[in-house]
Amino acid sequence: MTNMLNSNRSRYLLKNTVIFAIGNFSTKLIAFFLVPFYTYVLTTEEYGVVNLIFTLATLIGPLLMLNLQDAVRRFALENNADHKAILTVEWIIVIVGYIIGLILIPLAKLYTPISLYAVELYFYVTSLSANTIFLEYLRGIEKMKTYSFCSVLSSFVIAVLNIVFLTQLHLGVNGYFLSYVIAFTLSSIVAVIIGKQYVVLKNWKWDRNLFKNMIKFSLPMIPNSLLWWVSSSSDHLMVTQFISAAANGIYTVSYKIPTLISTISNIFMQAWQISAIKENEKKDDNEYPNLVFDAYIRFITLLTGFLLIVIRPFMSIYVSPDFVEAWKYTPPLIIGHAFSTLGTFVGTPYYVYKDMKGNMYSAASGAILNLMLNAILIPTLGVQGAAIATCISYIIVFIYRMVDTRKYVVLNYKKKEYIAFLGVILFLLVLCYVESKWSYIIMAIIYLWLISFNSKMIKSLFKNVVLKRKNC
Repeated sequence: MTNMLNSNRSRYLLKNTVIFAIGNFSTKLIAFFLVPFYTYVLTTEEYGVVNLIFTLATLIGPLLMLNLQDAVRRFALENNADHKAILTVEWIIVIVGYIIGLILIPLAKLYTPISLYAVELYFYVTSLSANTIFLEYLRGIEKMKTYSFCSVLSSFVIAVLNIVFLTQLHLGVNGYFLSYVIAFTLSSIVAVIIGKQYVVLKNWKWDRNLFKNMIKFSLPMIPNSLLWWVSSSSDHLMVTQFISAAANGIYTVSYKIPTLISTISNIFMQAWQISAIKENEKKDDNEYPNLVFDAYIRFITLLTGFLLIVIRPFMSIYVSPDFVEAWKYTPPLIIGHAFSTLGTFVGTPYYVYKDMKGNMYSAASGAILNLMLNAILIPTLGVQGAAIATCISYIIVFIYRMVDTRKYVVLNYKKKEYIAFLGVILFLLVLCYVESKWSYIIMAIIYLWLISFNSKMIKSLFKNVVLKRKNC
């Protein structure tokens, strides 16, 4: 290992990862354990409507607030950042977003599946978008603990209020979204107060050039967000359209286990993006990312294999009988999300080098393919077709980014090992559909080999990257 790698940068990455893990994992853990509750108190159709509103919100939010959260975080991270000017832009966009967003109410009433929940959609979209911007500023000024606290706070409030609203007051879908709006609003208030984002309200600082630069950064990311929405969420709309809202409710549950991969990935990526920006000026640009990527891909392989093994028996006790069939659609989504997390990692240089076009083109490749495959596979294979389409589109995005980002950072792919990992994962995918106790025995043996092969290497990499740098 060369002397160029010092322990401080690795410990910085590890520290931020742990902080984000506390916040994000706690948040997702609360949401994870609420799923069984939702499947018992909501019908498949109601759960499908809930997901449909979530899906539309992820589409509308970036348009409404100009995807400003990424620009707020990115510009606030710069050493010479003018925070008062950044906050001025932040507040203007949030206020204008709330006003323009009012048009959502009459528009939503025109869409039959959610026409009864137009007001809920407006308040959910605006409160979520504003909360995201306020929290991303906390990341930009490196108040990671406050960021994590706000995330946990909102999740805790959502859990408590949902239990009250759904079981005691019997408010149904209305109560479900009311809990989210209250939680996001409370989280925003805390973020604004602790992050002192309110100070600019008394003394605004308008910087026209900064505004242009932030908008220049964020606007190209709107098409990317829309394209990513097509890849990750449009399948829910198409399942609702081609089949039913109830089918979408079941499909929504099938996403819950795969999102564990995305959750863990997002925890790490939040820390890695900050580290990657700080690494940008170092001369050993390729060496450190390669070490991190190798450990990362091995960990994702282990996590993916584990989920494929446990998904079928776990789902039978995790949700109500009305939702159990969701397990059938989960395995392709698990693999798809694994490739999605890898694609996010190899796509980090787009963010570091502010290459929004490259980011957009990669997302476009997955989005276009996803739409085409959904249109073909859902009418023929039903919900399973949507899962397969999502899986394939994520793989394509990963491949695209793997090739395209080599102009910034050259990752050394250990082809033989990584191909072997892929082969093992695909074999586990097939076995999880085989109804036999022998399939579980075989899967367990394969997974033990996977653990023995990778754990030593991950441990060794961890020691080299994090613990042994003092001696370099």
